[in-house]
Amino acid sequence: MKNLILEKISNNTPMQLNTLITKFNFDKDQVTNALRELHDERIVAWTKDNYIFKIGEEFHLGTIRINDKGFGFIKDLRLPENDYFVPPTSLNGSLTTDEVIFKIEKEQDGREKAEVIKVANRTKTSLIGEIQPSYDGRFLDFISNEPGFKNYRIVMVNSRDFGVKKDMIVKLRILEVRDKKLFTRIQKVIGDANKAVDRIYSIAYEFNINPDFNDLTISEANEVAQPIDYNDQLVTRRKKIIKDLNLVTIDGSDSKDLDDAIYVERTKNGYKLLVAIADVSYYVRPLSSLDNTALFRGNSVYLVNKVIPMLPEKLSNGVCSLNPNEDKLCLVAEMEFDKDGVMVNSRVYESIMNSKARLTYSEVNELFASNQSTRQPEIIEMLLVAKELHELIDMERSSRGSIDFDIPEPKIILDSESNVIDILQRERGTSEKLIENFMVSANECVASIVFEKELPFLYRDHGEPKEENLLEWHQILRALGINVKLTELDKINPKTIKNALEQIDKQVADKTERDVINVTLLKFMEKARYDLENIGHFGLASECYTHFTSPIRRYSDLIVHRYLKQYLIDKDLRPFRLEQNAKFIQKACTIINDTEKNAVNAEREVNKVCMAEYMTKYIGVEFEGIVAAVLKFGLFVQLDNCVEGLIHISELPDFVFDEKMNIMVDKQNRVFRLGQKVKIKVKNADMKKRVIDFVLA
Repeated sequence: MKNLILEKISNNTPMQLNTLITKFNFDKDQVTNALRELHDERIVAWTKDNYIFKIGEEFHLGTIRINDKGFGFIKDLRLPENDYFVPPTSLNGSLTTDEVIFKIEKEQDGREKAEVIKVANRTKTSLIGEIQPSYDGRFLDFISNEPGFKNYRIVMVNSRDFGVKKDMIVKLRILEVRDKKLFTRIQKVIGDANKAVDRIYSIAYEFNINPDFNDLTISEANEVAQPIDYNDQLVTRRKKIIKDLNLVTIDGSDSKDLDDAIYVERTKNGYKLLVAIADVSYYVRPLSSLDNTALFRGNSVYLVNKVIPMLPEKLSNGVCSLNPNEDKLCLVAEMEFDKDGVMVNSRVYESIMNSKARLTYSEVNELFASNQSTRQPEIIEMLLVAKELHELIDMERSSRGSIDFDIPEPKIILDSESNVIDILQRERGTSEKLIENFMVSANECVASIVFEKELPFLYRDHGEPKEENLLEWHQILRALGINVKLTELDKINPKTIKNALEQIDKQVADKTERDVINVTLLKFMEKARYDLENIGHFGLASECYTHFTSPIRRYSDLIVHRYLKQYLIDKDLRPFRLEQNAKFIQKACTIINDTEKNAVNAEREVNKVCMAEYMTKYIGVEFEGIVAAVLKFGLFVQLDNCVEGLIHISELPDFVFDEKMNIMVDKQNRVFRLGQKVKIKVKNADMKKRVIDFVLA
């Protein structure tokens, strides 16, 4: 059917769906199913008003970004390396982020530009922004958080219903685009732009992250959040109970959703590690409102001091959280390691646990540094044994090529009203690394057990970097005078990259400079994602990897728990169930890969707002920083506290960007390069635009 459809549609004229069906006497269901596949494969574009465009020769499909100057750029979805300029007169009612059908035209000077023919998919359905007086002060206008809407006159058809006033933050639903006017309806008043906490929540809404749960989900949470029923068959079947072991949780001091607990003991041949994880799947059942909400949230979102949980707090901070001295249902990954830190045996089972201590990273780091603590002796002894195992696992993982990106991150300190009072560099001590190593071990253990059984499962994949990306990275290093040997790039493996990073460590003495240079590698690596197919995790040098350890805050882990129970405990391997699982995993991966991106972007934007707010106190003040990025429009400089600002190219007279060498250079051969220390002065910090501007001091 797909080939028949393609034969009937012209290369240069769209066809309506009804015409295609009636003219050629096609079956409607067959046509629509085939069109969905062709649309997903980007061979045709199928619009909401049922026009079908053949993509390839005359028509192209892309996503458009429109800036505050009114023009845009389209990225071709079939050839992502191709970007096309779109003048304001050729936007044809498209909005920034829309998926559009476009034509390519050649100008007299030979350059190409694009014209939007039709919007294929309106991805942007709502706007977040503030109410501010118009230029003449006569009206109240809506100012979008996104610069791509600056050139539209935004009409709020129901503004009187909400009594709009200055500094109100609102969410609008887009109704229609007509003649540079955007007709909208106010959906919700989010808060006051003068309140820091409301600004944080407005960014959540900007990325379609809803802080509130619907009534049905809250009602279900209240219903299931009950003490353990020891007569329930799903509880009584737990034969191996670990309540008497000295299990502890180790988290940040402000964490309330405690997913994981650990216990380590020495054995005759090495060590035994238990990683006990909250049994969220006992409380959140498939097809419930709780489950549906968790799926479409995908994950909890952490916006500085605000948590937007995946599950209501009755679950996330209550019955599911492994709070101390309370019996809790759990799933356990029990692993045995030899004296070299190699995992030699493992199993997964349901259990009941009781955490003996709620520890913090700083407390455990202090113990490791001083060998002193006020905790019970048996807890201290267990932690010191855990440290031994962590060090062995760390060496073993390093020897196989696992890459540890110890990248500085900001820790933003807010007051009780969510105003920024300080920004520090977040510390990552031994206890943080210990927990990371134990969680990675548990994830590898679980993934390997199911992978060996060849059953449908959700994996956390990280593909190997492309050869051309590594060549570009290598070129940047050479331009910095760093000699790194990268041989046989077509046979690249984690050890090669690990060795390259070790060579950088030897050649770059300054840690801050080294960190900035190492971050460049991340830009050339593939992004980790969830998938039904296992391709391994390149960065961790793992042949098989999943996410098992955080079901309170990640939906991926919740469904991993479900399949572990189905396969290992219920032994339900009926073919139709396995087929259902495979289909659901594919659907869920599409959703949670997107929600993860959304969460990362929202967290990044909130950090930008907080950094801009903090730096308003330092306008005109000089700092020393390090060049974190060299781009054609200027230099990004990072300060010791991870705050970044831009020295725009207009502030660098006579300097030009040398793309090949990735440097800024002037006629006197003065150079700015990645990792270079520079003195700057803070010129401007704008919370609304989320930018910080520096100039050379």
